[in-house]
Amino acid sequence: MRERALKAADDWVWIPPDAEDYIEADYRLTVYPDRTSVQWSTTERPLDEVIAEVRERARGTNPVLRWWVKGHTKPDNTAAILLDHGFELVETVEVLARQLSTADDLRSTLNPPSEIEVRPANTPDLIYLAGQIDAEVFDWPAPTPLQLQQESDSAAKAMGSPETGRYLAYVHNQPIGTAGFTITDGVLRLWGGGVLAKARGRGAYRALLAARCAQGVAKGATLALVKGRIATSAPILRRAGFTSYGTEQCYQGALPT
Repeated sequence: MRERALKAADDWVWIPPDAEDYIEADYRLTVYPDRTSVQWSTTERPLDEVIAEVRERARGTNPVLRWWVKGHTKPDNTAAILLDHGFELVETVEVLARQLSTADDLRSTLNPPSEIEVRPANTPDLIYLAGQIDAEVFDWPAPTPLQLQQESDSAAKAMGSPETGRYLAYVHNQPIGTAGFTITDGVLRLWGGGVLAKARGRGAYRALLAARCAQGVAKGATLALVKGRIATSAPILRRAGFTSYGTEQCYQGALPT
């Protein structure tokens, strides 16, 4: 299971329609509307040379460059070299996975509270609302119009048999959280799970997790995979039967204009 989980984590890269993606022999660079990221790097060249190349290539795309360091990143001292080049550690996520069993077993393990209602976010208005919650929870820009249109189109196509989608969590009919999922090659990818700060501690994250895992079981997924923030979602996920398979760290540095 460890090898499957790590391979699935490596294969998981989000490329929206308004991004530019460049896959080289020793790194992958993605230019999003709001950020530029090195998704992975495994180089035998001097890393100083690769950093200079990436910075020049990404010049003027966004104010900052994000560089992900993972278990297979090469050289082994990539993080230290990035720090020497003015990067700083801005995020650490834990790679967690668990086998998917029956829906009843999952509900018993996750025990979502009855006061939390989870509904699909499958219309443009609801997808926009989910995007606004994402922006507040994760402190990033709201989805672009093109991203919203793509997600709305995907939701419309998937009606009745969804393999990708979002949910919203409500308490007393007020939206307090959101989470998404995608099913690929039998793997349920869990993404975008977040709850507004004022509503945390009430079980909304667990309720969203239960709904997505149930959907995964219904669609034949056998593995659930998530990259959870170590200070917030990761502890909840471990209590829900997920096993940690390492961490991924994100370093951020300035880009030349």
